[in-house]
Amino acid sequence: MTVDTLFSHARIFNPYTRNWSVTDIAVLNGKIFYVGDCTAAGIETKEQIECAGATVIPGMIDIHLHIESSLCTPHTFSEAVLPCGVTTVVAEHHEMANIFGHKGIEQMIAASRMTALDIFHGIPSSVPSTNAALETTGGTIDATDLPLLTGADNPDVICLGEVMNFSTLISEFEQLVTHPHAVKSSGMIAYLKEHHPLMAIEGHCPSIRGIDLAKLLYLGVDSDHCQQDLTGMAQRFANGMFVEIQEKSVTGEVVEYLQSHDVDTLWAFVTDDVPPDLLVEKGHLDHVVRKALAYGLSLEKAIIATSHAPAMRMGMRDRGALVPGKIADLIMLEGDPSLFSIGRVFKRGRPVESLVNSQEPYRFAPFCTESLALDGQTDFSPLFSIASEAGATVRVMRKSAESTYTEEVHLDLRAEAGTLQWREAETPLNLVTVMNRYRKNLHFSQAFLSGDCLEGGAYCTTYAHDHHNILLLGDNEQDMRIALQWVLSHGGGICVAAGGTVAASVELPIGGILSELPMPELGARIASIQTHLHRLGMRHHNPLMSLSTITLPVSPALKVTDRGLVDVASASLVPLFI
Repeated sequence: MTVDTLFSHARIFNPYTRNWSVTDIAVLNGKIFYVGDCTAAGIETKEQIECAGATVIPGMIDIHLHIESSLCTPHTFSEAVLPCGVTTVVAEHHEMANIFGHKGIEQMIAASRMTALDIFHGIPSSVPSTNAALETTGGTIDATDLPLLTGADNPDVICLGEVMNFSTLISEFEQLVTHPHAVKSSGMIAYLKEHHPLMAIEGHCPSIRGIDLAKLLYLGVDSDHCQQDLTGMAQRFANGMFVEIQEKSVTGEVVEYLQSHDVDTLWAFVTDDVPPDLLVEKGHLDHVVRKALAYGLSLEKAIIATSHAPAMRMGMRDRGALVPGKIADLIMLEGDPSLFSIGRVFKRGRPVESLVNSQEPYRFAPFCTESLALDGQTDFSPLFSIASEAGATVRVMRKSAESTYTEEVHLDLRAEAGTLQWREAETPLNLVTVMNRYRKNLHFSQAFLSGDCLEGGAYCTTYAHDHHNILLLGDNEQDMRIALQWVLSHGGGICVAAGGTVAASVELPIGGILSELPMPELGARIASIQTHLHRLGMRHHNPLMSLSTITLPVSPALKVTDRGLVDVASASLVPLFI
């Protein structure tokens, strides 16, 4: 028997028997043919790669991420993560779906098929994240889109993406038991259970426990990727829920629990959101693994959690272990394996660098680069003041420097000449404006931000979760005008203005949220934006992501959309003035 490639003397871990061995791996037609002594088995090879006892592990599988969070196209994303050892991902495109509906998802699927990276897809279940009364989007996704998205033309669609409206499912549980189509995401779940019963249904279940957790599991939501604590995580495992551990859940106590309990097939590492600057600086899923290993997780558990377990979760029978019949996605670790230093990476037995160099960029449809309907010649003067004949008490979003959460506080402001004198407030404030990007005429709402905000500058972007309307904030009109005009004139992007000039910026021509720049250049541009936001007083470790979520009406506690201020707990609009 002659095979294409033979990896000789590789140190590998078998997740089925939980033991190590130094052996050969024979690859034929991109799949593993034989694992063992190939000489004794009479196997010949066209090419031999001597591993010399180096640790070889399966290519990593990340089953919960959003490519749009890296602000790049699937082409660029593939180039960036394959050298990190990530060879398969499941991406959920609710950002593009909020802008373009199912056509946005179809564009991302088409672009993904031209990459060397294996990209599977989850159907966004919460587009918009709330409803039309609370936010305006360019598209929606509901059960009527599922026959198209899960049809024979899309075999790479393999799950329902994170069900974010968990509070509605819990509060309306009794009605949903008898009328499963009563809520949009519940209707999508019901459709999949009837037509695709083996598809995974991903969850978003922050701090949910007890009977409420049981309700979500009963309805079919059986995974959670949110930040974990020991009590909640233990309940999830006891109820058979699959737990996806992203970086913010990698703490000493969580790792100690994972290390000391036999739950290896019930959890996996995921990334969820990785901005370009951190991807360039620290890596991708490999960075999460290194952090867990530093806290004391064993290499064996890390291997299972990045290959075997996520493959089982998503029904990927063709990958996840170094055994015959599986796709030959391999990582050769360098040096001490406990440091998880990625050496050579192979996709279907071939070096990833050769595959990446042969990728052809996908040409997005013209509508993707024409996503801003708002007329740039509009008179924007109304954006920079708030009318009030007398002093007023206003609601203010006080933003945390540690998380994406805000809290509602009240502040008394003086009025003069018919306008609020918010710049005189005893607490530094930013005026926040969210403009509807999907209408030609100016339609907007205004709010105030305190806490972790800007001093001496402004910020404008078309990347604002999840509706991606135009977000503008700052503490002075001059910089706010400059940042807004830059974003509008470039058809979307991110701009920081300070001192009457553009301090840092990046164009995002695809839907106003994606760049086609190479990842090193994109990462440098985003790093510059982050640096300038820190210079303007922000303390959050990722200020870009932190600012983009002040418009997310499902993240506690007070947020703002183009419709107005949203009380997240009650899912209702509240007035700026008390």
